[in-house]
Amino acid sequence: MEELRKLIQIVEKRAGKPNHLFIYKSKEERLYDEIVNGKITDDHTGYSILYKSGQDGKGLKMIKSRLRKKLMNQLFFLDEDNDDIGAAIEQSCLTKYYQAKVLIDSGANDLAAPILHQVIKKAKEFDFNYIVSLCTRTLLQVYMNLNERSKFYKVKEQLEKIAPRLEADQESEILFMEAKVELSYSVSARKNYLTKVKPVIERLLAIWTEARTFKAFNNYYRLSVWLHELQGNFEDIITLTNQFNELTADNDAFAKRFDIKFNQFIQVYAYLRCKRLEEGLALANTYYSSFDQSSNNWFAYMENYILLAIHAKKYDAAHILLHQVQTNPFIKKINKLAQERWVIFEAYLHFVAPQSEQPTKWITLLQNAQNYSKDKEGFNVAILILQVMYYLEIVDFEALEYRVESLKKYAQNHFKDSFSERSRTFFKLLAVLVRSNFDPLVTQKKGQYLYTKLQRTPTPGDAYAEIEIIPYEHLWELILERLKRVN
Repeated sequence: MEELRKLIQIVEKRAGKPNHLFIYKSKEERLYDEIVNGKITDDHTGYSILYKSGQDGKGLKMIKSRLRKKLMNQLFFLDEDNDDIGAAIEQSCLTKYYQAKVLIDSGANDLAAPILHQVIKKAKEFDFNYIVSLCTRTLLQVYMNLNERSKFYKVKEQLEKIAPRLEADQESEILFMEAKVELSYSVSARKNYLTKVKPVIERLLAIWTEARTFKAFNNYYRLSVWLHELQGNFEDIITLTNQFNELTADNDAFAKRFDIKFNQFIQVYAYLRCKRLEEGLALANTYYSSFDQSSNNWFAYMENYILLAIHAKKYDAAHILLHQVQTNPFIKKINKLAQERWVIFEAYLHFVAPQSEQPTKWITLLQNAQNYSKDKEGFNVAILILQVMYYLEIVDFEALEYRVESLKKYAQNHFKDSFSERSRTFFKLLAVLVRSNFDPLVTQKKGQYLYTKLQRTPTPGDAYAEIEIIPYEHLWELILERLKRVN
Protein backbone atom coordinates (compact mmCIF):
# COMPACT_ATOMS: atom_id res chain seq x y z
CA MET A 1 0.00 0.00 0.00
CA GLU A 2 2.91 2.34 0.64
CA GLU A 3 3.88 2.37 -3.05
CA LEU A 4 0.29 3.15 -4.06
CA ARG A 5 0.09 5.90 -1.45
CA LYS A 6 3.22 7.58 -2.82
CA LEU A 7 2.02 7.29 -6.43
CA ILE A 8 -1.34 8.79 -5.49
CA GLN A 9 0.39 11.68 -3.71
CA ILE A 10 2.41 12.46 -6.83
CA VAL A 11 -0.61 12.31 -9.13
CA GLU A 12 -2.83 14.32 -6.75
CA LYS A 13 -0.20 17.02 -6.29
CA ARG A 14 0.38 17.52 -10.01
CA ALA A 15 -2.98 16.81 -11.59
CA GLY A 16 -5.65 15.94 -9.03
CA LYS A 17 -7.73 12.78 -9.02
CA PRO A 18 -7.86 11.20 -12.52
CA ASN A 19 -11.59 10.35 -12.52
CA HIS A 20 -11.53 9.35 -16.19
CA LEU A 21 -9.44 6.31 -15.32
CA PHE A 22 -12.08 4.60 -13.23
CA ILE A 23 -15.26 2.72 -13.96
CA TYR A 24 -18.09 4.21 -11.88
CA LYS A 25 -18.09 2.81 -8.30
CA SER A 26 -15.32 0.33 -9.13
CA LYS A 27 -13.21 -1.21 -6.38
CA GLU A 28 -10.14 0.49 -7.90
CA GLU A 29 -11.70 3.92 -7.37
CA ARG A 30 -12.80 2.93 -3.86
CA LEU A 31 -9.26 1.78 -3.08
CA TYR A 32 -7.90 5.09 -4.43
CA ASP A 33 -10.32 7.18 -2.37
CA GLU A 34 -9.81 5.29 0.87
CA ILE A 35 -6.01 5.51 0.56
CA VAL A 36 -6.38 9.29 0.10
CA ASN A 37 -8.66 9.44 3.16
CA GLY A 38 -6.14 7.47 5.21
CA LYS A 39 -8.57 4.63 5.96
CA ILE A 40 -6.70 1.99 3.93
CA THR A 41 -3.09 1.72 5.05
CA ASP A 42 -2.31 -1.97 4.50
CA ASP A 43 -3.81 -5.15 3.08
CA HIS A 44 -5.73 -5.86 6.27
CA THR A 45 -7.63 -2.54 6.20
CA GLY A 46 -8.04 -2.97 2.44
CA TYR A 47 -9.82 -6.32 2.91
CA SER A 48 -12.05 -5.00 5.69
CA ILE A 49 -13.21 -1.93 3.71
CA LEU A 50 -13.48 -3.30 0.16
CA TYR A 51 -15.07 -6.67 1.00
CA LYS A 52 -18.02 -7.59 3.13
CA SER A 53 -17.64 -10.07 5.93
CA GLY A 54 -17.36 -13.60 4.53
CA GLN A 55 -16.47 -12.44 1.00
CA ASP A 56 -13.38 -13.85 -0.70
CA GLY A 57 -10.75 -11.09 -0.69
CA LYS A 58 -8.28 -12.78 -3.02
CA GLY A 59 -9.01 -10.17 -5.69
CA LEU A 60 -7.36 -7.38 -3.67
CA LYS A 61 -3.96 -8.19 -5.16
CA MET A 62 -5.34 -7.78 -8.70
CA ILE A 63 -7.14 -4.54 -7.78
CA LYS A 64 -3.90 -3.12 -6.39
CA SER A 65 -2.05 -4.19 -9.54
CA ARG A 66 -4.57 -2.53 -11.86
CA LEU A 67 -4.57 0.69 -9.84
CA ARG A 68 -0.78 0.78 -9.83
CA LYS A 69 -0.68 0.32 -13.62
CA LYS A 70 -3.16 3.16 -14.17
CA LEU A 71 -1.25 5.47 -11.83
CA MET A 72 2.06 4.67 -13.54
CA ASN A 73 0.53 5.41 -16.96
CA GLN A 74 -0.86 8.67 -15.57
CA LEU A 75 2.69 9.88 -14.87
CA PHE A 76 3.12 10.54 -18.61
CA PHE A 77 0.23 13.02 -18.56
CA LEU A 78 1.07 15.06 -15.49
CA ASP A 79 1.30 18.81 -15.95
CA GLU A 80 4.82 20.13 -16.22
CA ASP A 81 6.10 21.57 -12.99
CA ASN A 82 6.46 25.25 -13.82
CA ASP A 83 8.49 25.78 -10.67
CA ASP A 84 11.37 23.82 -12.22
CA ILE A 85 11.75 24.88 -15.84
CA GLY A 86 14.69 22.55 -16.45
CA ALA A 87 12.78 19.49 -15.25
CA ALA A 88 9.75 20.48 -17.31
CA ILE A 89 11.83 20.88 -20.48
CA GLU A 90 13.61 17.58 -19.83
CA GLN A 91 10.28 15.78 -19.43
CA SER A 92 8.92 17.42 -22.60
CA CYS A 93 12.01 16.45 -24.62
CA LEU A 94 11.90 12.84 -23.48
CA THR A 95 8.17 12.62 -24.24
CA LYS A 96 8.75 13.80 -27.81
CA TYR A 97 11.72 11.46 -28.16
CA TYR A 98 9.52 8.47 -27.28
CA GLN A 99 6.91 9.70 -29.73
CA ALA A 100 9.59 9.71 -32.43
CA LYS A 101 10.63 6.17 -31.40
CA VAL A 102 7.07 4.93 -31.86
CA LEU A 103 6.98 6.49 -35.34
CA ILE A 104 10.30 4.85 -36.25
CA ASP A 105 9.10 1.46 -35.03
CA SER A 106 5.97 1.98 -37.18
CA GLY A 107 8.08 2.71 -40.26
CA ALA A 108 7.30 6.45 -40.33
CA ASN A 109 10.93 7.58 -40.29
CA ASP A 110 10.15 10.72 -42.31
CA LEU A 111 7.71 11.84 -39.58
CA ALA A 112 10.18 11.09 -36.81
CA ALA A 113 13.06 13.15 -38.24
CA PRO A 114 11.59 16.66 -37.69
CA ILE A 115 10.54 15.73 -34.15
CA LEU A 116 14.07 14.61 -33.33
CA HIS A 117 15.54 17.80 -34.78
CA GLN A 118 13.13 19.82 -32.67
CA VAL A 119 14.12 17.95 -29.52
CA ILE A 120 17.84 18.34 -30.26
CA LYS A 121 17.43 22.09 -30.67
CA LYS A 122 15.56 22.44 -27.36
CA ALA A 123 17.95 20.11 -25.52
CA LYS A 124 20.94 22.14 -26.71
CA GLU A 125 19.26 25.32 -25.54
CA PHE A 126 19.05 23.88 -22.02
CA ASP A 127 22.32 21.92 -22.23
CA PHE A 128 20.81 18.44 -21.82
CA ASN A 129 23.72 16.69 -23.50
CA TYR A 130 22.50 13.17 -22.85
CA ILE A 131 19.24 13.96 -24.65
CA VAL A 132 21.14 15.56 -27.55
CA SER A 133 23.29 12.42 -27.80
CA LEU A 134 20.29 10.08 -27.52
CA CYS A 135 18.31 11.91 -30.23
CA THR A 136 21.32 12.31 -32.50
CA ARG A 137 22.04 8.57 -32.40
CA THR A 138 18.37 7.89 -33.13
CA LEU A 139 18.51 10.36 -36.02
CA LEU A 140 21.39 8.34 -37.46
CA GLN A 141 19.07 5.35 -37.48
CA VAL A 142 16.37 7.40 -39.24
CA TYR A 143 18.69 8.53 -42.04
CA MET A 144 20.07 5.01 -42.36
CA ASN A 145 16.51 3.72 -42.80
CA LEU A 146 15.73 6.48 -45.30
CA ASN A 147 19.04 5.92 -47.12
CA GLU A 148 19.87 9.62 -46.76
CA ARG A 149 23.65 9.30 -47.11
CA SER A 150 24.71 12.97 -46.86
CA LYS A 151 22.39 13.65 -43.91
CA PHE A 152 23.65 10.52 -42.21
CA TYR A 153 27.29 11.70 -42.26
CA LYS A 154 26.35 15.23 -41.23
CA VAL A 155 24.56 13.88 -38.16
CA LYS A 156 27.50 11.56 -37.49
CA GLU A 157 29.77 14.62 -37.23
CA GLN A 158 27.35 16.21 -34.77
CA LEU A 159 27.41 13.06 -32.67
CA GLU A 160 31.21 13.15 -32.54
CA LYS A 161 31.09 16.77 -31.35
CA ILE A 162 28.66 16.05 -28.53
CA ALA A 163 30.59 12.99 -27.29
CA PRO A 164 33.20 14.89 -25.20
CA ARG A 165 30.48 16.96 -23.51
CA LEU A 166 28.50 13.85 -22.69
CA GLU A 167 31.62 12.12 -21.37
CA ALA A 168 32.37 15.12 -19.14
CA ASP A 169 28.82 15.09 -17.77
CA GLN A 170 28.97 11.38 -17.03
CA GLU A 171 32.35 11.56 -15.27
CA SER A 172 31.32 14.54 -13.12
CA GLU A 173 28.03 12.85 -12.27
CA ILE A 174 29.75 9.65 -11.09
CA LEU A 175 32.20 11.66 -8.98
CA PHE A 176 29.40 13.67 -7.41
CA MET A 177 27.20 10.64 -6.70
CA GLU A 178 30.08 8.72 -5.12
CA ALA A 179 30.85 11.72 -2.90
CA LYS A 180 27.18 12.00 -1.91
CA VAL A 181 26.99 8.31 -1.01
CA GLU A 182 30.08 8.57 1.21
CA LEU A 183 29.11 11.86 2.83
CA SER A 184 25.56 10.66 3.56
CA TYR A 185 26.38 7.19 4.89
CA SER A 186 27.38 7.90 8.49
CA VAL A 187 29.25 10.49 10.55
CA SER A 188 32.38 8.32 10.67
CA ALA A 189 32.27 7.63 6.91
CA ARG A 190 31.74 11.34 6.33
CA LYS A 191 34.75 12.30 8.43
CA ASN A 192 36.90 9.73 6.64
CA TYR A 193 35.83 10.90 3.19
CA LEU A 194 36.42 14.56 4.03
CA THR A 195 40.12 13.78 4.48
CA LYS A 196 40.45 12.56 0.88
CA VAL A 197 37.91 14.64 -1.01
CA LYS A 198 40.35 17.33 -2.22
CA PRO A 199 41.36 15.54 -5.47
CA VAL A 200 37.68 14.87 -6.20
CA ILE A 201 36.72 18.53 -6.02
CA GLU A 202 39.81 19.45 -8.05
CA ARG A 203 38.83 16.96 -10.75
CA LEU A 204 35.26 18.31 -10.83
CA LEU A 205 36.64 21.81 -11.26
CA ALA A 206 38.91 20.64 -14.09
CA ILE A 207 36.00 18.92 -15.87
CA TRP A 208 33.86 22.03 -15.56
CA THR A 209 36.67 24.34 -16.70
CA GLU A 210 37.33 22.24 -19.81
CA ALA A 211 33.82 21.13 -20.83
CA ARG A 212 31.77 24.15 -19.66
CA THR A 213 28.58 22.05 -19.46
CA PHE A 214 25.77 22.76 -17.03
CA LYS A 215 25.92 19.34 -15.38
CA ALA A 216 29.67 19.65 -14.76
CA PHE A 217 29.08 23.15 -13.43
CA ASN A 218 26.21 22.06 -11.18
CA ASN A 219 28.00 19.01 -9.78
CA TYR A 220 31.05 21.11 -8.91
CA TYR A 221 28.81 23.80 -7.39
CA ARG A 222 26.74 21.42 -5.25
CA LEU A 223 29.70 19.47 -3.89
CA SER A 224 31.71 22.64 -3.24
CA VAL A 225 28.89 24.21 -1.25
CA TRP A 226 28.26 20.99 0.64
CA LEU A 227 31.93 20.53 1.57
CA HIS A 228 32.23 24.11 2.79
CA GLU A 229 29.09 23.57 4.86
CA LEU A 230 30.37 20.33 6.37
CA GLN A 231 33.71 21.91 7.20
CA GLY A 232 32.16 25.06 8.62
CA ASN A 233 33.59 27.36 5.91
CA PHE A 234 30.54 29.58 5.70
CA GLU A 235 32.39 32.69 4.50
CA ASP A 236 33.52 30.61 1.53
CA ILE A 237 29.88 29.67 0.83
CA ILE A 238 28.95 33.36 0.63
CA THR A 239 31.80 33.97 -1.81
CA LEU A 240 31.01 30.88 -3.85
CA THR A 241 27.28 31.52 -4.15
CA ASN A 242 27.91 35.07 -5.30
CA GLN A 243 30.37 33.82 -7.93
CA PHE A 244 27.90 31.27 -9.25
CA ASN A 245 25.19 33.92 -9.41
CA GLU A 246 27.46 35.90 -11.71
CA LEU A 247 28.28 32.84 -13.84
CA THR A 248 24.65 31.95 -14.41
CA ALA A 249 23.80 35.55 -15.24
CA ASP A 250 26.17 35.33 -18.23
CA ASN A 251 24.86 31.98 -19.52
CA ASP A 252 21.23 31.62 -20.59
CA ALA A 253 21.20 27.80 -20.42
CA PHE A 254 22.70 27.80 -16.94
CA ALA A 255 20.37 30.56 -15.74
CA LYS A 256 17.35 28.54 -16.88
CA ARG A 257 18.42 25.39 -15.05
CA PHE A 258 20.32 26.71 -12.05
CA ASP A 259 18.49 26.19 -8.74
CA ILE A 260 18.39 29.83 -7.71
CA LYS A 261 16.17 29.07 -4.70
CA PHE A 262 18.74 26.70 -3.22
CA ASN A 263 21.42 29.31 -3.84
CA GLN A 264 19.32 31.89 -1.99
CA PHE A 265 18.56 29.44 0.83
CA ILE A 266 22.19 28.48 1.39
CA GLN A 267 23.33 32.12 1.22
CA VAL A 268 20.96 33.11 4.02
CA TYR A 269 22.05 30.07 6.04
CA ALA A 270 25.73 30.97 5.54
CA TYR A 271 25.15 34.51 6.81
CA LEU A 272 23.52 33.01 9.90
CA ARG A 273 26.45 30.69 10.56
CA CYS A 274 28.98 33.48 9.93
CA LYS A 275 27.11 35.64 12.45
CA ARG A 276 26.72 38.37 9.84
CA LEU A 277 23.24 38.80 11.18
CA GLU A 278 22.15 42.21 9.90
CA GLU A 279 23.27 41.38 6.36
CA GLY A 280 21.59 38.00 6.63
CA LEU A 281 18.30 39.51 7.79
CA ALA A 282 18.30 41.98 4.90
CA LEU A 283 19.00 39.17 2.44
CA ALA A 284 16.36 36.91 4.00
CA ASN A 285 13.79 39.64 3.58
CA THR A 286 14.83 40.17 -0.05
CA TYR A 287 14.56 36.47 -0.93
CA TYR A 288 11.39 35.81 1.08
CA SER A 289 9.03 36.14 -1.89
CA SER A 290 10.94 33.48 -3.85
CA PHE A 291 9.54 30.67 -1.70
CA ASP A 292 6.03 29.27 -2.01
CA GLN A 293 4.34 29.25 1.41
CA SER A 294 2.73 25.88 0.65
CA SER A 295 6.12 24.18 0.19
CA ASN A 296 8.40 22.43 2.66
CA ASN A 297 11.19 24.70 1.42
CA TRP A 298 9.35 27.74 2.79
CA PHE A 299 9.33 26.28 6.30
CA ALA A 300 13.01 25.34 6.06
CA TYR A 301 13.79 28.86 4.85
CA MET A 302 11.82 30.37 7.71
CA GLU A 303 13.89 28.40 10.22
CA ASN A 304 16.99 30.27 9.09
CA TYR A 305 15.10 33.56 8.90
CA ILE A 306 13.79 33.33 12.47
CA LEU A 307 17.17 32.16 13.80
CA LEU A 308 18.78 35.23 12.23
CA ALA A 309 16.26 37.42 14.07
CA ILE A 310 16.74 35.57 17.38
CA HIS A 311 20.53 35.63 17.19
CA ALA A 312 20.40 39.36 16.37
CA LYS A 313 18.16 39.83 19.46
CA LYS A 314 15.40 41.23 17.27
CA TYR A 315 12.80 39.34 19.25
CA ASP A 316 9.78 41.35 18.09
CA ALA A 317 10.65 40.50 14.48
CA ALA A 318 11.14 36.86 15.50
CA HIS A 319 7.66 36.76 17.05
CA ILE A 320 6.19 38.16 13.82
CA LEU A 321 7.98 35.51 11.76
CA LEU A 322 6.88 32.78 14.17
CA HIS A 323 3.27 33.96 13.85
CA GLN A 324 3.54 33.69 10.04
CA VAL A 325 4.69 30.09 10.40
CA GLN A 326 2.06 29.12 12.95
CA THR A 327 -0.79 30.60 10.93
CA ASN A 328 0.32 28.93 7.72
CA PRO A 329 -2.20 26.09 7.22
CA PHE A 330 0.41 23.98 5.45
CA ILE A 331 2.38 23.53 8.67
CA LYS A 332 0.25 20.44 9.31
CA LYS A 333 1.68 18.87 6.14
CA ILE A 334 5.37 19.13 7.01
CA ASN A 335 6.92 16.10 8.64
CA LYS A 336 6.64 15.45 12.36
CA LEU A 337 10.29 16.21 13.11
CA ALA A 338 10.01 19.62 11.42
CA GLN A 339 6.86 20.38 13.43
CA GLU A 340 8.68 19.45 16.64
CA ARG A 341 11.51 21.82 15.74
CA TRP A 342 9.05 24.68 15.54
CA VAL A 343 7.74 23.82 19.01
CA ILE A 344 11.31 24.07 20.35
CA PHE A 345 11.91 27.35 18.51
CA GLU A 346 8.73 28.74 20.02
CA ALA A 347 9.71 27.60 23.51
CA TYR A 348 13.10 29.30 23.30
CA LEU A 349 11.64 32.50 21.87
CA HIS A 350 9.03 32.72 24.62
CA PHE A 351 11.77 32.04 27.18
CA VAL A 352 14.06 34.88 26.05
CA ALA A 353 11.27 37.25 25.04
CA PRO A 354 8.02 36.28 26.80
CA GLN A 355 4.88 37.96 25.57
CA SER A 356 2.87 39.76 28.22
CA GLU A 357 -0.35 37.88 27.49
CA GLN A 358 1.45 34.51 27.74
CA PRO A 359 4.43 35.04 30.08
CA THR A 360 4.97 31.36 30.93
CA LYS A 361 3.98 29.76 27.64
CA TRP A 362 7.52 28.47 27.13
CA ILE A 363 7.17 26.23 30.18
CA THR A 364 4.13 24.52 28.68
CA LEU A 365 5.93 24.17 25.37
CA LEU A 366 8.95 22.65 27.10
CA GLN A 367 6.80 20.12 28.92
CA ASN A 368 5.28 19.10 25.58
CA ALA A 369 8.64 18.84 23.83
CA GLN A 370 9.78 15.36 22.90
CA ASN A 371 12.26 13.79 25.31
CA TYR A 372 15.76 13.66 23.93
CA SER A 373 17.23 10.49 22.45
CA LYS A 374 20.53 9.60 24.06
CA ASP A 375 22.18 8.47 20.82
CA LYS A 376 21.78 11.80 19.04
CA GLU A 377 22.91 15.38 19.31
CA GLY A 378 21.37 18.55 17.92
CA PHE A 379 17.96 19.43 19.33
CA ASN A 380 18.43 16.94 22.15
CA VAL A 381 21.02 19.35 23.57
CA ALA A 382 18.61 22.25 23.03
CA ILE A 383 15.91 20.46 25.04
CA LEU A 384 18.34 19.55 27.83
CA ILE A 385 19.49 23.14 28.16
CA LEU A 386 15.94 24.46 28.13
CA GLN A 387 15.17 22.11 31.02
CA VAL A 388 18.01 23.73 32.97
CA MET A 389 16.49 27.14 32.23
CA TYR A 390 13.15 25.89 33.55
CA TYR A 391 14.54 24.88 36.96
CA LEU A 392 16.40 28.17 37.17
CA GLU A 393 13.19 30.05 36.37
CA ILE A 394 11.20 28.33 39.12
CA VAL A 395 14.18 28.68 41.52
CA ASP A 396 14.44 24.94 42.17
CA PHE A 397 18.19 24.78 42.78
CA GLU A 398 18.10 21.18 43.99
CA ALA A 399 16.49 19.99 40.75
CA LEU A 400 18.79 22.29 38.81
CA GLU A 401 21.86 20.75 40.42
CA TYR A 402 20.61 17.28 39.49
CA ARG A 403 19.92 18.39 35.90
CA VAL A 404 23.41 19.88 35.52
CA GLU A 405 24.90 16.62 36.78
CA SER A 406 22.88 14.78 34.13
CA LEU A 407 24.26 17.16 31.53
CA LYS A 408 27.78 16.38 32.71
CA LYS A 409 27.20 12.67 32.15
CA TYR A 410 25.61 13.36 28.78
CA ALA A 411 28.65 15.38 27.74
CA GLN A 412 31.03 12.60 28.80
CA ASN A 413 29.14 10.10 26.68
CA HIS A 414 28.46 12.22 23.60
CA PHE A 415 30.89 15.15 23.36
CA LYS A 416 34.05 13.23 22.57
CA ASP A 417 35.15 15.11 19.47
CA SER A 418 36.33 18.67 18.86
CA PHE A 419 33.11 19.52 17.04
CA SER A 420 31.26 19.56 20.40
CA GLU A 421 33.58 22.16 21.91
CA ARG A 422 30.97 24.90 22.22
CA SER A 423 28.42 22.63 23.92
CA ARG A 424 31.12 21.18 26.16
CA THR A 425 32.24 24.66 27.19
CA PHE A 426 28.70 25.78 27.92
CA PHE A 427 28.06 22.67 30.00
CA LYS A 428 31.19 23.49 32.02
CA LEU A 429 29.77 26.96 32.61
CA LEU A 430 26.62 25.36 34.00
CA ALA A 431 28.80 23.27 36.30
CA VAL A 432 30.43 26.50 37.52
CA LEU A 433 26.93 27.73 38.30
CA VAL A 434 26.39 24.79 40.66
CA ARG A 435 29.88 24.96 42.24
CA SER A 436 29.34 28.67 42.95
CA ASN A 437 26.19 27.79 44.88
CA PHE A 438 24.15 29.88 42.44
CA ASP A 439 25.74 33.13 43.67
CA PRO A 440 25.60 35.53 40.69
CA LEU A 441 28.83 37.43 41.41
CA VAL A 442 30.87 34.31 42.17
CA THR A 443 29.39 32.53 39.15
CA GLN A 444 30.25 35.41 36.84
CA LYS A 445 33.81 35.68 38.16
CA LYS A 446 34.58 31.96 38.07
CA GLY A 447 32.92 31.53 34.68
CA GLN A 448 34.64 34.45 32.95
CA TYR A 449 37.45 32.33 31.49
CA LEU A 450 35.03 29.80 30.03
CA TYR A 451 32.74 32.58 28.77
CA THR A 452 35.68 34.19 26.94
CA LYS A 453 36.65 30.80 25.54
CA LEU A 454 33.07 30.29 24.34
CA GLN A 455 33.17 33.62 22.51
CA ARG A 456 36.34 32.53 20.71
CA THR A 457 35.06 29.05 19.78
CA PRO A 458 33.44 28.96 16.31
CA THR A 459 30.25 27.08 15.61
CA PRO A 460 30.89 23.67 14.00
CA GLY A 461 30.06 22.70 10.45
CA ASP A 462 26.78 20.98 9.64
CA ALA A 463 28.53 17.62 9.43
CA TYR A 464 28.05 17.44 13.16
CA ALA A 465 24.71 19.25 13.48
CA GLU A 466 25.05 20.97 16.83
CA ILE A 467 22.15 23.39 17.02
CA GLU A 468 22.13 26.64 19.00
CA ILE A 469 18.69 28.17 18.82
CA ILE A 470 19.86 30.84 21.23
CA PRO A 471 23.63 31.47 21.10
CA TYR A 472 25.24 30.07 24.23
CA GLU A 473 26.72 33.49 24.99
CA HIS A 474 23.23 34.98 25.13
CA LEU A 475 21.99 32.12 27.32
CA TRP A 476 24.83 32.63 29.78
CA GLU A 477 24.02 36.35 30.01
CA LEU A 478 20.37 35.44 30.68
CA ILE A 479 21.40 32.96 33.38
CA LEU A 480 23.40 35.64 35.19
CA GLU A 481 20.46 38.04 34.94
CA ARG A 482 18.07 35.43 36.36
CA LEU A 483 20.47 34.71 39.25
CA LYS A 484 20.72 38.39 40.13
CA ARG A 485 16.95 38.64 40.06
CA VAL A 486 16.33 35.74 42.47
CA ASN A 487 19.21 36.46 44.89
